[in-house]
Amino acid sequence: MKKVLVGVQGGGMTTNEALRLADVDPLVFTQRAYAGQLIGAVALDIVMPLAVLAAGIAVAIAGLPVAGTVLIAVALVLLAATVWLLGRTGRTLGAVTVDVRFVRRSTGAAAGPDALLALVSGALGAYDLRRGRDPFAPAIAAFAFPDDGGGALASVRPRRGMVPTLALDSGERLSLDTALVLGRDPVASPDAPAQVYRWADMSRTLSKSHVRLEWDGRQVWVTDLGSTNGTLVRGAGASTPLLAHQRTPVPGTVTLEIGDRVLTIREAGH
Repeated sequence: MKKVLVGVQGGGMTTNEALRLADVDPLVFTQRAYAGQLIGAVALDIVMPLAVLAAGIAVAIAGLPVAGTVLIAVALVLLAATVWLLGRTGRTLGAVTVDVRFVRRSTGAAAGPDALLALVSGALGAYDLRRGRDPFAPAIAAFAFPDDGGGALASVRPRRGMVPTLALDSGERLSLDTALVLGRDPVASPDAPAQVYRWADMSRTLSKSHVRLEWDGRQVWVTDLGSTNGTLVRGAGASTPLLAHQRTPVPGTVTLEIGDRVLTIREAGH
C-alpha cells in the first residue's frame, strides 16, 4: 500500500481493510480559549448591547422617546447580528476581537440556525485561533490507496478514466466529468471554475450554492460550501456531517444528504 496525506474532517475518510468513513476528531490540534478571552467576547457581544438597550429605555423614560428608540434599535441590531454571526461562522464581533471561534463540540462546524439553543445547551466550544488550529481549517490524516493491480479497495474506488455519475432524488442523472456546484441558485467561484446545476427545491432546504463535487480521475471529492443545513454522508446506521469549506474524499459509491434532498454518487458502469 502507498500512502499520501490529504485533508480530512468530521466527514472525512481513512482506510482499514476497506474504504469507509472514519471517526475523525474534527477538533484535533485545536486549543480551548482562555477564560479571559471568553469574558472579553461576552462583554462585547452581550454586555455592550444590553447596556445600550438599558440606556435607550432610560432615555425614553426620561422624556426623549426618539433618542431612546434609536438606542433600543441599535441594541437589537447588535444582538441580532451577534446571533447571526454565531450561527453562520462562529466569529462574532467579540470573537474576532479576542481571536476565537465558537463551533459545535461534536462536529467542529458553526452552530447553524439554532445557535442560541446550542449555546444555552453547552453544545458550543470556544477555540483559540492563535494557539491552535482553526476548527474550520483542514486537519491532516493518512489516506491509503491500493497497490497497482487492485486489492481490497478496488471494488469501492472508481478506476482511472471512468467518470462517476450523480443520481438525484428528483430523477436527473448528471455526469461528474467536470467540477459541479449544486444548489438552489448556484454560482461557481471565479477562482474555482465549475459547472452549476440549479436543483428545484420548494422546501428551500438547499442553500443557493450548497455543495461542490469533483472527480480527479481517481477520487470523488465533496465540499460543503458553508450551507445552512449542511451536507451529510450516509454510513452504516448514521450520517456523518461534512465540515463547511473542507474538501473531503468519499467512496466511489455513496449517498449524500443535502438539506432535505438526496443524491447518490455511482461508479461508472453502475
